[in-house]
Parts: sequence; C-alpha cells; structure tokens
Amino acid sequence: MLKALAFIPVFVSLVACSNALVGCGGSDPQATPASGGQTSTGSGGTSSGGNAAGSGGDEGFGSGGAAGTGGGLGAGGGGDSGGTNTGGEGNASGGASGQLAWLPTWATTIQSLESNKADHVPPSLAGNTLRQFIWPTVAGGKVRIQLSNEKGEEAVDIQKVHIALAKTEGDPNNSSGQIDATTDAAFTFNGMPNVTIPAGTTAWSDGIDFPLQEIKLTAISIQFGVSIPSNITNHPGSRTTSYVGTGDGVALESLSNPQTRDRWYFIDALEVMAPSDASAIAVLGDSITDGYGTLNDFARWTDALTKAIQEDPAIADTRSVLNFGMGANTIATGSTYQDSGVKRFGRDVLTRDKVRYLIVLEGVNDITGSGTAQDVIDAYEDIIAQATAKGIKVFVSPLTPMNAQTNDKRDQINTWVRASAAYNEGVDFDKVLRDAGNPNNTQAAFKNDDLHPSPAGYQAMGQSVDLTLFH
Repeated sequence: MLKALAFIPVFVSLVACSNALVGCGGSDPQATPASGGQTSTGSGGTSSGGNAAGSGGDEGFGSGGAAGTGGGLGAGGGGDSGGTNTGGEGNASGGASGQLAWLPTWATTIQSLESNKADHVPPSLAGNTLRQFIWPTVAGGKVRIQLSNEKGEEAVDIQKVHIALAKTEGDPNNSSGQIDATTDAAFTFNGMPNVTIPAGTTAWSDGIDFPLQEIKLTAISIQFGVSIPSNITNHPGSRTTSYVGTGDGVALESLSNPQTRDRWYFIDALEVMAPSDASAIAVLGDSITDGYGTLNDFARWTDALTKAIQEDPAIADTRSVLNFGMGANTIATGSTYQDSGVKRFGRDVLTRDKVRYLIVLEGVNDITGSGTAQDVIDAYEDIIAQATAKGIKVFVSPLTPMNAQTNDKRDQINTWVRASAAYNEGVDFDKVLRDAGNPNNTQAAFKNDDLHPSPAGYQAMGQSVDLTLFH
C-alpha cells in the first residue's frame, strides 16, 4: 500500500488568464490529452505535442486547460454548475508511460447555512483562521484545492489557504486541532496567496508540492479577509471537528483561543496528481452515508470501503472514494437549505470527470416524509440515465431496514431496484444489515437507531462491497 508518492517533476508552461480573480475555466478542469503534430496555445493552457483543446462550462465561461501527450499543465480552471471558477490547472501527462492527471482524493457536498441553529453558524471568520480536517483517500506528491461560495450571496475574501498533516502522535483523534507545522505548505491562486470568490462560484488553487498520504488526517487552514457572506456554503455532517482561532494562524501548530464546530465551511474538494488511469467512486446518499453517529474517526461505511480498496493490490492507490452523503436529504425534492439528491448528483458527480463509478443509497427521508415510492424510483431513473450517458457505472443499493417504518414504500422501491440493471448484489446494504428473522429490522449488532447503523454496521457495509466491480 502506497503511503505517499514522491513528487514527479513536470515541466510547466502556463498561460496566464487576463482576470486575476476569475480564471479561464469550464465545468471541470479535467482536461483530456490533446493529439496532433504541432505545439499550440489554448485558452488556459499550453500543449506540447498536440493542440490545446478548451471546453466550456455548464454555467461557467472560458476554456479549460489542455495537456498534450508530451507533458505540460493547462492553466485554466473550471466552473462548477452554477458559476465560474477561479484559477486551477489542467491535467498533466508525462508521455506514453507514467501519465499523470488530477484525481479528486476527497470531496464533499454542500448546502446553505441553517442560520436558525446556533451550532451551525461559525464563530466570526473575518480576519480569523478556520482550520478543518479531512481524510484523503489516495496519496500523491502534488495537490490542489477547490473552495466553494456557491451558496453565498456576497463575495468571500480569503487571505491565505494552507495545507498540513494533522498532529496525531499521542492524540489519534486530534482533539486539540493541532498540525505538524513542519509539513505546512501554502496554496496560491493564479500565483497569489489570496483570492476573492464571487457569489455563486467556486475557486481552484494552483497545484503545489505536498506529500499527501491516504487515510492520514490532513488540515486545511484558511485565513479570511473582511468580506464574509451571510449565507455560508457548508456541509453540516463533517464528522470531524473544525477550529476557528483569532488572527493569522494558518501556519501555527495550535490556533489562538479556538472555538469549534463539527462541520465544514467553504471547502469542496482536494485533488491529487495521480496516474491517469486512476478514477473515483462517488457515493450519493443521506445521513447513513454521511456517517451519522461518528465523529473524528475514520469509521463511515465509505471509510471501510476505502480501507478495503487500499488492501486490494489490483486497485490500491488508483480508486478514490468521494462521500456525497448529506443528513436529512431527500433524493427527489429539495428543501429550504438543501438541494435534492438529483440536483446534488448533477453538481457533485457529473462535474468531476474522474468519477467512473457511482453508488446510490438514498430515499428513506423521502418515504418517511411525504414522498412516494414512485418519486424515489423516478429519481433513480433520472440519475441512472444521466450517469450512463457520461460513461459512469451505477450501482443502486436497496434501502436498508427501517424497523417497521413505511415498509410498504420501501418494499416497492427495493423490488424495483433488484429488477433494475443498476442493481448488483455486490452493493446490497439491505442484505448486509437486515435481521434474518425479520428483514424489516436491523440486526441488533448493526443497529444504532431505527434508521442508522452502528459502527459495526458501517464497517460491515463497507466491507461487503464487491471490489471486483471497480477493477
């Protein structure tokens, strides 16, 4: 199992964008190696050994960078659905052998801030430092980060963004929010340490050298400027504790007088330069996938899946796992603060070109509310059709036991799922969790409450997935 990849030098020729804040970008900066017999310059990147090919965004503008087969990094970023994107580099390829490309090693899904809940609102960010922690799923020697202000109604002013390994020696859960300051590195955005992200948009950093390790707690520290939007783009179920300290503490081992929140703000994805044949497994779900009941522990079912992948020599270090679970989410309809699962799929999955596989486990919140079984089935069919059109292999799991809640709807949905071409018994979490004597109930060892698995249940779910599906 590879713990960290040594950085492989790639000689870079960059073409600067004319706007220092809004980069030249399409829907995703995952550029495809160009082919041809000449060297040419594209909008956002140069290509040696082929034509630079730009691509427009879903709702962004400009052209993405392209990388030729002779190597080189495109300088264009990519706008996510709903806006343009700042900075970012296109894929690099180092020739016929040893080609490299950007791979999302961690990502999350976002929502609007629930300002009616005090524990959801962060302490004052203006001028201060926010330190957040993530677990990457694939290692590498060069990284870049995507920040999101998609739910903001005003621009967000960011002064600095740093990355460092968490300090976990003697404190495996990092209860103090400390970093190993000797590993600290600073991101830049179009060569600058600061970036202003307009409302409704995302920003990609430049790529930087950093010894990223898979399943190693990693800190992202952000110092903010004066402008902070009132509606903060966030993810409530971070399952790791975030820290807000006073002043500029991005490179400090410990923050000054930190306050805590158990959620992520503004961070959207971390990508690593990886072999070009590496790909991502996206998981769309609700709180069961988000990891309800876990905190500061690599213990969600997607985490157990990541561990299993890293033990499989056929796919270790070449398959990342992206958890797009969101507590209380419904797949068919949105709510005041959240987009529907279908809409999140369009934003979180379809815009990331390295996603080759999708696991769907969502629908219980629909049918415990006012949704019908047909609503959920229609959402599945929509997602399957869109994913298949993009070459993404979809696996829909039957809904897990709900302990006598709305089982008629659940039974109707699960009957449809098991008859669908998107069903594979290698991704059937209902079979894993249910009580053999009463299939509507969760077996005792795997039960947290009437909807959520226990830690043992999460582990069983992740370990049950047939890894050959991703070979």
